[in-house]
Amino acid sequence: MKFITKSASSFYSSFSFKYQKPAICPHCGFGTDAIVKEKDYYSFNDGRLLISVCECTACHKFFFFACENPGTNTDDAPMVCMYPSTQIEPYKNENLAAISERFIDMYNQALQAEYNQNFELAAIGFRSSLEILIKDYAIQELGEPAETVAKQSLCNAIATYLQQADLVNTADVVRILGNDYTHYKRKYPEHDFVLLKKYMEIFLSQIEVKYMIKHPPVARS
Repeated sequence: MKFITKSASSFYSSFSFKYQKPAICPHCGFGTDAIVKEKDYYSFNDGRLLISVCECTACHKFFFFACENPGTNTDDAPMVCMYPSTQIEPYKNENLAAISERFIDMYNQALQAEYNQNFELAAIGFRSSLEILIKDYAIQELGEPAETVAKQSLCNAIATYLQQADLVNTADVVRILGNDYTHYKRKYPEHDFVLLKKYMEIFLSQIEVKYMIKHPPVARS
């Protein structure tokens, strides 16, 4: 999160410290010196809590933030909370992480883009994370040479390493619709982002099932 440093004297004339005002709207993700609509402060012990409701200059939606100055010879008040949050709870999956940590990272970037309503970026991110997962699956689980796998296009990797029709069909939906968002003029505008994400979730479930079957926690003795 980026901030604009402001004087706290706008809250109360005798305040000589500075506070952090969010410089990015949590709704639209655009930079903004948001318009202050409401503000107040509360004193506690030796500190002060500043709270403010602002309106984004880009999307005109409202958001709330609070800053705390502990009052112990401190000249600033860092932000301590914001609503809505600009971050989401990270996606975690131990089974898929065992196949590809890089996939988990890329998938979380796509989910964050979706949360910020950047659906085109999210769609491209899902497509990229799909490619990472499939290629790492081929290397880690199928024992394919990394050099060979890396050179494959996503289309060829799907056909070569997944083989099962249900996996191929599901992955192809994500590949084709994800690619579609990179085009100046989309070929399949009738299929929206929600459908792409649904097939992405189905594919992840399928890959996780295959991983769990191959790596049972217990076995016959």
